[in-house]
Amino acid sequence: MLLTQTQGEDEEEEQQLGYDEQEELLECFRCDLGFWDACYTTTTNCSSGERCYTGRGKAADVLHVKTLGCAKAEECGVATSVSLYSDNTFYTVTKHCCDTPFCNAAHTPPINTCLYLTGAALSVWFLTGASTTSH
Repeated sequence: MLLTQTQGEDEEEEQQLGYDEQEELLECFRCDLGFWDACYTTTTNCSSGERCYTGRGKAADVLHVKTLGCAKAEECGVATSVSLYSDNTFYTVTKHCCDTPFCNAAHTPPINTCLYLTGAALSVWFLTGASTTSH
C-alpha cells in the first residue's frame, strides 16, 4: 500500500512552513545616498518580509542625508550610524517604513512652498483675468 499526499495537503504544508508561492514581493524606490531631497532613484524588489523605507538623517550635524530602499521590520524606526572608517561615523539615519508598493516616494513640500505656489498661481490668475476684461 502506497500513501501519497493530496494536492491540498501539499499547499497547506508549504504555507505552514512559510512558503507562499502567491506572495508578492514589495517593490520600492531605491537611493543609496542623497543629500536634502536630491537622490538618484531606481526601483528594487524587496525580499520576503521587508518593507519600503525612507531614511532621513544628518551628516556632521549639518548635511541632510536621504536614503530609500527595503528594510527588515526590526530596522524600522531605529537610528543607524554609517561609518566610512571603523571609528568615524559618516552619518546617522533613521528608517521610516511603509508597506505598500512604492510608498517611499512621497515627498511633501514644506508648507511655505505650498503657500508661495498658491500665492503665485492666484496672482497669475488675477493678472490674466484683469487683462482679458480690459480688452
